[in-house]
Amino acid sequence: MARWEFEAIYKAFSRMVYWAAYGVTKSESDAGDVTQETFIRALKNADKLKDMEEAQIKAWLYRVCINLCMDNKRRLKREQLSDELPETAVENEAELPEVSAVNAEQRRMIRQAVEDLPDIYRETVMLHYFSGLQYGDIAAMQGVSEGTVKSRMARAKAKLAKALERR
Repeated sequence: MARWEFEAIYKAFSRMVYWAAYGVTKSESDAGDVTQETFIRALKNADKLKDMEEAQIKAWLYRVCINLCMDNKRRLKREQLSDELPETAVENEAELPEVSAVNAEQRRMIRQAVEDLPDIYRETVMLHYFSGLQYGDIAAMQGVSEGTVKSRMARAKAKLAKALERR
């Protein structure tokens, strides 16, 4: 695989890998480490990847990323971290100070509610809303049907609505 081909893969999928890792680790630093290790493994398997379709590459990267996250969790035997989502995950708006303060509190509450979701729902929500993936892509990456992804999203939204009502 030529350097430019690998760079194209990195450019196309690095954000998706990062957000998938962040969804599991809840840590910017750990997500960056997992993203780096995922692409190191991709480079080592470049010959295998060059014969794959785009959806297969995406699924392979996703699976490697999630496996690395789980390996780290098992090896470190630690509680999931509750770092806040980085502000870049939420659109910045130029607003009046009082409106901005209200929106900042709303964003904090939403971030916390997303972080409190069970892993499978949080992962699905983050892949869709933060990585911009369509349901079909998420289904292929998670090895489930598109209907299962839609069901997970509906359940996640219901859990988020319930959590936000309580706050």
